[in-house]
Amino acid sequence: MIDVNCTVNDGEKRSDRVLKPALLENFGSLREENMVAMRCAQEKGTRVVGIFCAYCPRELVLAAGAIPVSLCGTQEAPIAAAERDLPCNLCPLIKSSYGFALTEQCPFFLLSDLVIGETTCDGKKKNV
Repeated sequence: MIDVNCTVNDGEKRSDRVLKPALLENFGSLREENMVAMRCAQEKGTRVVGIFCAYCPRELVLAAGAIPVSLCGTQEAPIAAAERDLPCNLCPLIKSSYGFALTEQCPFFLLSDLVIGETTCDGKKKNV
């Protein structure tokens, strides 16, 4: 369990600065390592399939001999690009995801040979 009221080494209170738990420090280079592994797999003929949400059956992607990669809009920056095509009142998650695809800022979109966007919400059914 992590002590929520801990202090940083320099005496600064935890509430003044967000701390990463020690367990997460190992994940820092994971994104880059995954991109390199996906590129190597593609060079050997393996397809990469970008998927949204947990509702896409990963088993089907794996059974097809492809690598499933989770895609998600995690930032606000690409929303402006998406709003040139999508309604402003659409959910920010969809706009961010679409914006990442438009602006080519997300390497996982760029590495995907195919993108599967399921229809789990009205926004995805009607607009994407």
